[in-house]
Amino acid sequence: MKSRRKPFLSKISEKKPVLIISTLLHAFCLIYSLIFNNRLGNNKFSQAPFNFFWEWLTVFWCVWNSILMIIYNLIELRGDHIKGKITKKRWEMISLILAVGNLLSMVIFTTYLPKQLSENIHRGPFWWIYSLTWHYITFPLSLFYFCKFVQMEEKVVYQKKTFLLLALQPFIFFMVNLFRAATAERIYLTKRGWKKFMVPQFGWAEKGEVFKFFLFFWSGILFLWLLLLLLIKIKQFRFPYTVLKQEKEKEEIIRN
Repeated sequence: MKSRRKPFLSKISEKKPVLIISTLLHAFCLIYSLIFNNRLGNNKFSQAPFNFFWEWLTVFWCVWNSILMIIYNLIELRGDHIKGKITKKRWEMISLILAVGNLLSMVIFTTYLPKQLSENIHRGPFWWIYSLTWHYITFPLSLFYFCKFVQMEEKVVYQKKTFLLLALQPFIFFMVNLFRAATAERIYLTKRGWKKFMVPQFGWAEKGEVFKFFLFFWSGILFLWLLLLLLIKIKQFRFPYTVLKQEKEKEEIIRN
């Protein structure tokens, strides 16, 4: 009896191909983002290469998240002997936080797209290809990997430490932006250059409006938690075997 070959779509939706394609797409989009932002103005990279690269690296959330995803994917590809240095629960938590970051990247891009298009900046096919590929193919592919291949306990969503850990990446991103705004040469913080704060609310902290910033920041973390809840519900619906029940629930199922 002849063995049946797996359909092509089934093959590429397996763990390793998804990781490889995801890594290549993240790298492709990062490179094209760097090229596009360099073209806005008079070759900013050649004028001040270090400053340009630092600005590009710290201003955009999607750049930040894609770099983290490439590192994450490479560790996943290296296998369990590398991940064994990190406890299973910690690795699951890292997977979870990055997945929320991917979904947030899509939400931010979609929310700001009308405003971006209304600005007086030439956007040709080059921008459309890498931007839409990045936010509507690359990030969703990383989310697909999380939903299909990452196992975790359902209870982790409702733990206090999960809520606090969700604040870690945005807080570091905020501190890096604050440092950049304080140290960047003023010539680069103009209307034709990078904005001082791509997230305007970050400016509240600089001005001493701590309470307003505090409300904004923790409201944002609550929003991230809701995104996490959405991801877990999707996992439960589409890939129920990836969401592990609590031990007590398991015992009850076995008894029945």
